[in-house]
Amino acid sequence: MDTQTTTRAVNGNERTAQRQATQGRILDAAITLFAQRGFAGASVSDVARACGSPVPLIMYHFKSKQGLWEAAIGLLFERVEKRLSEEMKALDGLSGLDFYKAAIRAHIRTLAAYPEHMHVLVQEGAERTERLEWLIATHQKPFNDQIVALIEAAQDEGLIARGDPEHLKFVLSGAFSLPIILAPEYAIMTGRDALDDHQIEAHIDACLALILKPA
Repeated sequence: MDTQTTTRAVNGNERTAQRQATQGRILDAAITLFAQRGFAGASVSDVARACGSPVPLIMYHFKSKQGLWEAAIGLLFERVEKRLSEEMKALDGLSGLDFYKAAIRAHIRTLAAYPEHMHVLVQEGAERTERLEWLIATHQKPFNDQIVALIEAAQDEGLIARGDPEHLKFVLSGAFSLPIILAPEYAIMTGRDALDDHQIEAHIDACLALILKPA
């Protein structure tokens, strides 16, 4: 490889790394703002101010506000799925009650690591829109189906109450996530940080005691 070719390759790698870093910075800001304010409440200008990138640069990378939102949601779910996969490794070799205890622990720890996930679902889930349809079909439905399958398996083993698994999924999602979603209210009411590691573990223990029962 001659010097010019090597230089072009190095420059190309640097540009790629710079582009990825810029996109990552923009998407981090977009995730935070869309989770806090919803699609309608967060403008591209808000994202630009939060990440320090001008609006034209954001539009260059993502084409539109919708494109930015979809990319942000995609990255958020990618992070959630990666964290949950890592947490679920603790289930290897487990069965019965121990398995489901570990599964609940894995899910709640993941929700606590990425509270934006549930904030986005609350923001988008209140109104039926094309965005919500896209979010469910593209990202949330596979996640939902995994949880429903776990509920059905736990019911078959007599470890969780009988009932419509799809409905129970929403009941459990609320139990798992509400202190995390309402962390500011929780802090005022209890004087405790809902996202503190010790508090999350206490919340997990409370959920285990309420939800699971010996076979």
